Amino acid sequence: MDIQLSILQFFQSLRSGVLDTLFLILTISTEIPVIVLLTTIMYWCINKKYGQKILFSLVGNVAINSGIKDVIKAKRPIGIEGITSQRVSTATGYSFPSGHTQTATSFWTSIIIIFKNTWISIIGAIIILGVGISRLYLGVHWPIDVIFGWGFGIIFTVIFSKFFDYVDNEKKYLSLILMLIPFALVAFLVNSSSYIKSFGLLTGFVLGYIVEDRYIQFETVSKNKNKINFSNKKDNKIAKNICRFLLGIITLGLVYLGLKYTMPSNNLFDYIRYTIVVFYGVCGVPFLFKIFKL
Repeated sequence: MDIQLSILQFFQSLRSGVLDTLFLILTISTEIPVIVLLTTIMYWCINKKYGQKILFSLVGNVAINSGIKDVIKAKRPIGIEGITSQRVSTATGYSFPSGHTQTATSFWTSIIIIFKNTWISIIGAIIILGVGISRLYLGVHWPIDVIFGWGFGIIFTVIFSKFFDYVDNEKKYLSLILMLIPFALVAFLVNSSSYIKSFGLLTGFVLGYIVEDRYIQFETVSKNKNKINFSNKKDNKIAKNICRFLLGIITLGLVYLGLKYTMPSNNLFDYIRYTIVVFYGVCGVPFLFKIFKL
């Protein structure tokens, strides 16, 4: 603990207005509004399969991170003498492992796996490293939390990515359903509100993916991409994607708010609410695209 405290104090000694701004931006880049924005744009508008793979890895990592936190129950450095913590409003729950770090690592590791591009890999590695350091600089996590956030994020993202490819290529939907069983057992054992919500996110993705893949099958990449067309097809595609995003994000927000203010707040209804929200985002919104010919 003394070594970890010394590391935090070292980062605190570097405090400046510029670094405050830089590390706040890095830490905010992995919070829910930004991640939802990026993943929905990828899934609804750019490449469906890429979006599904990223989302699967994200919700899987979030559930694992939340489960480990509720088992270990490690305290944060917030309030420790000599440590000034910033942005504590988003530093909720237990400390180990760092959720922001694992989320950033999951997102950017997925991007690196998908695109296999040197510059994207360099940018991703810098952001992964930066987000982890930001949690130390802001005084909301111990070094061990960040180290394991990096490690878990990489390991589980590789596992989830390979598993998604297997399920998607072989159409092994039952494998996805069976995967939920150990997560359900953890939910029963830890009986934690935060984990129940995370488990709902994962359940919503699994059910939504199966329904979309079997029955809706919307497209983001044109089947006639090799066909020469001298019309304003590119402009139409941009307008179509803008309409898709606005329709999706507005209705998703309405579904979330509607459920939040009409359902009781307890573990069962929290699980149902988060399951429905992600299910709607994964297959309900694409169904609207079909209805409105988007």
